[in-house]
Amino acid sequence: MAAVANMSSEATVKPLAAACYDNNLVNSQGMFLGDQPLRFALPLLLVQVSVILVLSAAAHVVLRRLGQSRFVTHMLVGVFLGPTVLGRSESVRGVLFSDRGTYILESVSLVALILFLFSMGVKTDLSLLRRPSGRAVAVGITGALVPLAVTLPVFQALQPSLPDDLRGSSLITELAVRLSLSSFPVIADALSDLDLLNTDLGRIALTASLITDVTSWGLRACSAAVFLVSEASSPAFTAKILASFVAFVLFVAFVARPAGRYIAYRRTPAGALLSEGSFVVVVIAALLSALVTDAIGFKYMIGPMMLGLALPGGMPIGATMTERLDSFFIALFLPVYMALSGYRTDLSEVTKEEASEKWCALELFVALCVSGKLVGCVAAGLFFAMPFRDAAVLALMLNIRGIVEVAAINNWGDTMKATAEHYSILTLSMVLITAVSTPLIKLLYDPSGQFAGAGKHRRTMEEARPSADLRVLVCLFNEDHAAPLIDLLEASSGPSRESPVSLIVLHLTELVGSAAAVLKPHRRRTGGDPTPSDRIVNAFRHLAEQQPDCSMTVSPYVAQAPYSSMHHDVCSLAHGRKASLILLPFHIMSSSLLGNNNANTNAIRSVNRAVLRYAPCSVAIMVDHGLAAGSACATAANSLLQRAALYFLGGPDDREALAYAARMPLALTVVRFKLRNWVGMGGRDEVRDEEVLHDFWTRHRDNDRVVYVEKTVEDAEGTSSVVRSMSEKFDLLIVGRRGGCSGDDLEGSSSSAAALTSGLSEWSEFPELGVLGDMLASADFASKVSILVIQQQPDKNAAGGASSAINP
Repeated sequence: MAAVANMSSEATVKPLAAACYDNNLVNSQGMFLGDQPLRFALPLLLVQVSVILVLSAAAHVVLRRLGQSRFVTHMLVGVFLGPTVLGRSESVRGVLFSDRGTYILESVSLVALILFLFSMGVKTDLSLLRRPSGRAVAVGITGALVPLAVTLPVFQALQPSLPDDLRGSSLITELAVRLSLSSFPVIADALSDLDLLNTDLGRIALTASLITDVTSWGLRACSAAVFLVSEASSPAFTAKILASFVAFVLFVAFVARPAGRYIAYRRTPAGALLSEGSFVVVVIAALLSALVTDAIGFKYMIGPMMLGLALPGGMPIGATMTERLDSFFIALFLPVYMALSGYRTDLSEVTKEEASEKWCALELFVALCVSGKLVGCVAAGLFFAMPFRDAAVLALMLNIRGIVEVAAINNWGDTMKATAEHYSILTLSMVLITAVSTPLIKLLYDPSGQFAGAGKHRRTMEEARPSADLRVLVCLFNEDHAAPLIDLLEASSGPSRESPVSLIVLHLTELVGSAAAVLKPHRRRTGGDPTPSDRIVNAFRHLAEQQPDCSMTVSPYVAQAPYSSMHHDVCSLAHGRKASLILLPFHIMSSSLLGNNNANTNAIRSVNRAVLRYAPCSVAIMVDHGLAAGSACATAANSLLQRAALYFLGGPDDREALAYAARMPLALTVVRFKLRNWVGMGGRDEVRDEEVLHDFWTRHRDNDRVVYVEKTVEDAEGTSSVVRSMSEKFDLLIVGRRGGCSGDDLEGSSSSAAALTSGLSEWSEFPELGVLGDMLASADFASKVSILVIQQQPDKNAAGGASSAINP
């Protein structure tokens, strides 16, 4: 029989009642043979995990609509299962969460916590600390020092009047230190859920939290060493403690780190995940690091975090952790750890009359820490001329609390620094802080829409001088996108010293195996094989070298971000580099790929749609089917695209397409569609269409490469018929995205243009291409012709201008 000492539930977080049980009660033989399955360890564990996960999933469906994170959901589920609600029934508590079953569940969840800390350590990019921005350093340091400077003096002044269990305890001091810091794993996870990892404020928050977190991990190890040394009974014992820790640090630095780099870069092929054997070795090393640091007297969390920071992140180790560990074991048992923390929270302890004094005292110091951090972060942001709203959002980001804070509170409970009342008050405080912060961040900060109307002037080709410097942001998701975009630029740029072209090349990749998003200028890695980014940049630089008089320049960038927020990087770079056009590849590359099931296809499409909605300039989508090489017209050796057609129906997007086509040196046919018996309404767009077409033909009537044709049709069916009959003659078709669309998508466009395609949108498969572009992309001749769909930046001052781009 096994027994556990009995202690008062009022004094400890984990009430330890006498529990006698048979060590052999692991597997049940089934209820039909007279067993009660929930008396056995394995069935009970399975039921507990299932109940927690099912309730968490159901609760998150509701709470996420209120802007709540999974941390809040898991904690509230634990509170629901605990003695506050469901656990008030002793029969339910005895069946589902008996003491023996809870200990087994907690042990498994602690393994998940260890692996989570290790995984986050691997994904932590310490290069953020090499050249941190002044704002990030100031916000991180000020946000950590101000709450300490406020809380600790108040504690010293009020200490004589505090309750006995707080007066002589180090709980308040440790609480002030913990809440003054921001945990990098918690902030990174929260910003990822909010899709803010690659925003300006998100990057500042990550760097600031990493500065304080790395410092705190070092101080935590040093303080643990000081405590152990102070408790040592002899100099020899002190030497053993210090030698053990130093030996562990040296092992991590000079054995584990080189071994990790060898596994990552020598034993693993480029672009591949770790082999099964290497993955097992890495996981065992993480578990043993926790065992070693716990055995020598340091906290078990220090070892995995140190080892994770020492190993190289990204591909392949970080990506393997995400693919094989995070998505299963950690996702399965980390919610259990948080739910157990909520389970131990007992509101009945907080509402007791004798607990009111403790409640008020603890909440006072929590409030001082939170408000001090808010004030410190806001003050530092304002010092660097940040808008007040941005500074306040940044302060809220750095005040988000999560599993690291809960682990600290659990540790205080295990070491008897926190009683049951303290524990309940502190866990509820962490939940409340996060439950308030995340919805406020969503309410106050909308990074997607900040660029759409930025600047005093629109950046469009229609409003620019024909000889003005054309700045094009070229976005690529993989190497296959380079060739068709280069063909388009080679055929359509026509750069010269009087009309230069500036290419900003952005290679976009999904963030895998790292916690921090990246947007930086491309730098070729010295040594080793060239990366995909290197090959893409080399191709565009070769294109620039072929142009006369150095009239084309290339500025390469790389970005790593989640697909859900990747458009932030595109829009931010376009705004910062003052691009006039963003050039995107269509998510389907060619007719040969129509049947493939590439998992990234829908993600790329979502990015394109988001860029269309929020771009600070005009946007073009290149639909390439690898077709120009097979066209009868493509005979010149220097370019695959020789003949282009522009279908002009009317509206701002068609005018933008005409402005782009006017810069093209290849043969161009402009087809103007008119509606038979149409009496113009004299609208702003119709008048502008006539002016632009007249000016274009005036400048190009003597140009042999330009042909202007007018086609009169009865309705949308006539438009479709003309387009289908003419398109096979060309290598490239250029259309405006909203030209001729009907309905809400076309507010601000001419009525005649809407009538020219009325009804065609009912069968639209790709709305981001517009009605005409979608029809061209899905037509039979699409296997022979490339298509360029252009959207002009909406005029925020024109009626309906902004709304026309809302639903790509």
